[in-house]
Amino acid sequence: MTEHTDATKPVGAVVDPDQAPTRQMQLERGYAIQLVDPNLGSDRLDFHVNVLTAGAVAGPYHRHDSSENVYYILQGDVRVRIDGVDHDLRPGMAVFIPPGVPHSAANVGDTEARLLEIYTPANPDFTLVD
Repeated sequence: MTEHTDATKPVGAVVDPDQAPTRQMQLERGYAIQLVDPNLGSDRLDFHVNVLTAGAVAGPYHRHDSSENVYYILQGDVRVRIDGVDHDLRPGMAVFIPPGVPHSAANVGDTEARLLEIYTPANPDFTLVD
């Protein structure tokens, strides 16, 4: 990751996903590769790749009260539940989830799945939904 900044404000960054930080996802279902987030200086955008393990459980059903959310499927078969309705997605498909709408994602294939995820604004709230 190469960051170009002056003393007070980031002016841009080039991020190599092979060098980007990762974080484990809840329920041991995979990991996220952090590409752009507040740690890089972004206060309006969080952009990362979710790598979902085959056979893992679905992510928690939740909502973000103030953030818009986008998924773009890169690889694998992903089931996204949005407001109680399941949608089976394949590579090249995108999903937009407005603030306040409950959702979750799961790898329903037998190989690793990868999806780009964007939150705006960054650092979304996370409220579990029953």
